[in-house]
Amino acid sequence: MKTNKRGKLKVKKLILFLILSLAAAVILIMGICKGVSYALGKIDGENTPISYYLLIGTDRESGSEADAILLTAWNRQDREVTLISIPPNTKLARQEKKNQLIRTTFTEGGSEETKSAVENLLHLRIDKYAVFDYSNFKEYLNQMGGADLYVEKTMDHQDREGETDIRIRQGYQSLDGENALGYVRYLDSKNGEIDRIQRQERLMKTMIHTMKNHMALYNWFFFHHYWTAEETNITNGEAASLAYTLTSYPEENFRFSILPGETQKINKVDTWVVNPVEVQKTLAQTIGSDNQ
Repeated sequence: MKTNKRGKLKVKKLILFLILSLAAAVILIMGICKGVSYALGKIDGENTPISYYLLIGTDRESGSEADAILLTAWNRQDREVTLISIPPNTKLARQEKKNQLIRTTFTEGGSEETKSAVENLLHLRIDKYAVFDYSNFKEYLNQMGGADLYVEKTMDHQDREGETDIRIRQGYQSLDGENALGYVRYLDSKNGEIDRIQRQERLMKTMIHTMKNHMALYNWFFFHHYWTAEETNITNGEAASLAYTLTSYPEENFRFSILPGETQKINKVDTWVVNPVEVQKTLAQTIGSDNQ
């Protein structure tokens, strides 16, 4: 009989220990969530409902040009995010330099020059920016576990030395960081920059879908730990808070577009010439009907 009483006592202590451990874990998680919510509230309170973020991808092998330019408009009030791809071969209207392409601004003056060029082109103020190179991109993809998507055609490319640097076969597959970089870099002579931008958008949609499948708190910890860029004014805490908030947005609230315009041959160079009227329409959509 004494043995049974001792056994029951041990079971009761074990149950009490498990209950207390579970309660402590819940309190800890609630505390973290409140801390994150406080940080988010502080960030949101310091900004207007509409914020513009500029993401610049650089190609060090091509003279440090801006190889990818993405303007992200975050509408907190309507809980919408619009991602506008700006073709690197977009023509700038500068009197001192005729037919200058926006990709060359990074070579001239780094992120500040490219940021200024985008602001003058679109007549808006950019709040935050980040510059990424190939290593940053590959690291993010590898830490996220790669990207599962359908590669629409076989891609083979040789670098200037004749070495194969991109080799991806057609079909559904999981791309690691190296192959994902090749997927968004690949440029063929037939479809040019617009075809490449559409693949970049496809990859971004896949990455957003992957993020949406994770808990908001997981995304917060992920970006707080792994956020890195060659140059940026976005802190790890701000990046984590953005990821935490955006996790709650429906996938259909993420909209993708290419800066309105058309390709023209200027001095035998394929050049993207913007359509000012359509550009303003696109930017107006990022503001929302209640803020116009």
